[in-house]
Amino acid sequence: MSKIFDAYRKRVGENPDVIQIRKPNSIRLFPPMGEKQKEDFSRLVAKLIIMRQENRGAVVAMASSSSGEGTSFVSYHAAAMLAEDYGLSIAWVDANFLDPQQKLEPYPGPSLLELLKDPKILYTMSPESGLTLINAGTNLMASRGLFADDRFEELLAGLASKFDFTILDLPPILESTDSALMAAKTDGMLLVIEQRFLKREIIQHVLEELQDKGVRVLGSVINRRTFELPKFIYDRI
Repeated sequence: MSKIFDAYRKRVGENPDVIQIRKPNSIRLFPPMGEKQKEDFSRLVAKLIIMRQENRGAVVAMASSSSGEGTSFVSYHAAAMLAEDYGLSIAWVDANFLDPQQKLEPYPGPSLLELLKDPKILYTMSPESGLTLINAGTNLMASRGLFADDRFEELLAGLASKFDFTILDLPPILESTDSALMAAKTDGMLLVIEQRFLKREIIQHVLEELQDKGVRVLGSVINRRTFELPKFIYDRI
């Protein structure tokens, strides 16, 4: 673990923000967080709150290096906690065109695909405090070119003017070059890492990819953490 932190510090500074998220008790899509996890998510949300600006909302991207590391679980519950505990208006955007959340399709309101094609639709929305879900839309994969279009930046600016926070759930970095390009247009990105995937070479490669695209890496979230030693020993380290 120390080698990983050394490599990470070299990339993002001497004091990277690393938030620990313990292993969820369920493998269902977006299971409710357990009592022990709430403290971890509270720490994560407290870090995000610092990014809030007076004149506009913050836009934060979250992605993992590879699929299956729990980015959607982390990003969704962070968004929900921002909405419920702080009374803010939050947009959670399913921007993972490689593996969109099918269960989100029935939610009302325009999809990401529709907003990408016509960002002006956003200005017809009147979000209040709470969580707004924006699903990917039908066949978002076929419209990947829109992410490099000026309309994507226009959309992010519109989301920032409407919501206190917008959280983008992106495809894995190593599985799509579009993820870094999209994250570079946000206020910053959190890298979600599952503990069993903590490999120095992978992290180095991902950070290099993000750096090359001009992404502001805010820190990392260690997801599904398990304790090989008693937890009170980790708390003392």
